Amino acid sequence: MFQNKLDRAMAWLKEKSKDPNRNHQKESEKFHDEDQLEYYDPREEWLAEENEKIQLEKGDLLAIFISAFLVFSPIIIFLILILILVMKL
Repeated sequence: MFQNKLDRAMAWLKEKSKDPNRNHQKESEKFHDEDQLEYYDPREEWLAEENEKIQLEKGDLLAIFISAFLVFSPIIIFLILILILVMKL
């Protein structure tokens, strides 16, 4: 069923690898350039993310609080019940 697609993909890869105009060394340098590692600044990346704040819509904050309540309230109730049982023993 997929043999035709596989054959076309393999033929395309063979043509691509035979192309003399391509410089494979430059392509590999794009992905592995150790000089660029010195310029990486995580603080700068964090500041860029902070500047791209997500704008909340009208009911988003209420939905966040409701979902947090639904997730954490059973856990808190369970812990309180365990605490009460331990205190009675």
